[in-house]
Amino acid sequence: MSKSPWKHTLTNSFTPRTQMALTVPGDALSQPTNDDLISAGLSFWPPGAAWGSPDGEAVSLDGWIGRFTRVLLAPFEFLYARAWQLVGESSAQTANETLDEWEADHGLPERCFTGEQSTAQRLAALRRKVAAEPLNHPEDFVRVAADFGFAIEIEEPCLFECGFSESGSYHEAGAAAEEAYIVVRVRDASISYFEAGASELGFDPLFSLGGSEQILCFIRQELPGWVLAIPEAWIAIAELVTENGAVIVDEYGNSICVTL
Repeated sequence: MSKSPWKHTLTNSFTPRTQMALTVPGDALSQPTNDDLISAGLSFWPPGAAWGSPDGEAVSLDGWIGRFTRVLLAPFEFLYARAWQLVGESSAQTANETLDEWEADHGLPERCFTGEQSTAQRLAALRRKVAAEPLNHPEDFVRVAADFGFAIEIEEPCLFECGFSESGSYHEAGAAAEEAYIVVRVRDASISYFEAGASELGFDPLFSLGGSEQILCFIRQELPGWVLAIPEAWIAIAELVTENGAVIVDEYGNSICVTL
């Protein structure tokens, strides 16, 4: 999305990244059964009547040597399957059991997120860290916020420009230092204030955005040092409708809207 020179730029959607699925080819021994290993196991015994193969006959699977071989092969069923699972732990795309170790090696989870994260969210953060994906566009921040379960909107205000902007327009006026700021809105953010008679001095903050402060912390951490992220309430406007879906209007035919 190109930045408009005359109106604020809003970014609240993103294009999902195409994740190449890492497929590791498997074979019959990736998760073998005892029947898959019995033929190879019987070949280790020497031929002869003492080993269940008189005159070169095939060893009976129901004989004592066949049953004994099955017992010996039982641990190898687990060994082969376990070894194959550990192969997948060598990549961040297929890591599962070693996810904690992967996170420790790459400084995860992010210090801004204090709550419990799902395995999918942790894997998404790990893959992004390993791939060193850049965050250089508002759409990238919207995408990362969605990975952590937040819906955000980023507004890039247009600054007042002499010879171009109009007096009284919505172009922001101010010093040059104000040019580097963005407005961040978090959908369904819970806002709490210090209440006289209910809140406690030295304990309750004067103003809190609840859980949405976590994504704001992450955005401020990843933004360049000269860019300020300013939180603002996400106010949505919706038309009032009847039970049948008809829009309610006033005496002049204008639809009646409410803020959500």
